[in-house]
Amino acid sequence: MLSLRPVRVTAKGAKFDLIALIEEEVGAELRDGDVLVISSKFVAMSEGRVVSLGGVNPGARARALAAEHHMDPRICELVLRESDRVIGGIPGFLLASKEGLLTPNAGIDKSNVRHGAVILYPRRPEAAARTIREALMFSRGVSVGVVICDSRLSPTRRGTTGVAVGSSGIEAVQDMRGRRDLFGNVLKVTSQAVADDLSSAAEVLMGESDEATPMVLVRGLKKALRQGSEYGPRRFAVALEEDVFLRSLGFAGGA
Repeated sequence: MLSLRPVRVTAKGAKFDLIALIEEEVGAELRDGDVLVISSKFVAMSEGRVVSLGGVNPGARARALAAEHHMDPRICELVLRESDRVIGGIPGFLLASKEGLLTPNAGIDKSNVRHGAVILYPRRPEAAARTIREALMFSRGVSVGVVICDSRLSPTRRGTTGVAVGSSGIEAVQDMRGRRDLFGNVLKVTSQAVADDLSSAAEVLMGESDEATPMVLVRGLKKALRQGSEYGPRRFAVALEEDVFLRSLGFAGGA
């Protein structure tokens, strides 16, 4: 049976040793087959990815985007630095592609960080997941999976759900093509976003405000862990030009 245990920690405001914290909080509990789901913002905080807005000097394009979308030009500047491209925007938000994944404001967040600062995405979430997994294997002798998650809006849906931005040790997207359904029909396009499913389940416990629960320990996943399986943002993503929502809206790519 699948079980999820929230891991509460004290708030962090600066760079810290994430692996040491994991060891302290859940290291002794870990078993083979467990999956540790960790907030991307918590990982980013451990990497020191906090930026003081007072030190950001917006350029001409950032100022133009800010005027068009009623935003802080310093936020726009950071979005331009962090993203592959800006697709569009509405008042208060830019829709950006970051390593193939669509996300408002390139994942830059002002919540759970000191006033006057923002927190970015981790530098390489899949590398962070691998480092954590390998460290726990070395120190505890256990084979675990690690998922780095974020919260995300979905088209036409109210509220946020969880989405994986990096993982190591699990088959994060399971290809179901060729399998048959209950009525014998052969699946032709279906893949199961396992890491996203785990992220959404964990987000129920992590919350979005003052829960102070940046990690969730998942036990009982009935899928084999795979040592060499790593996913970063680009491996999770489909090309923007192939996305069913964007194609339906007439998106044709470009800069």
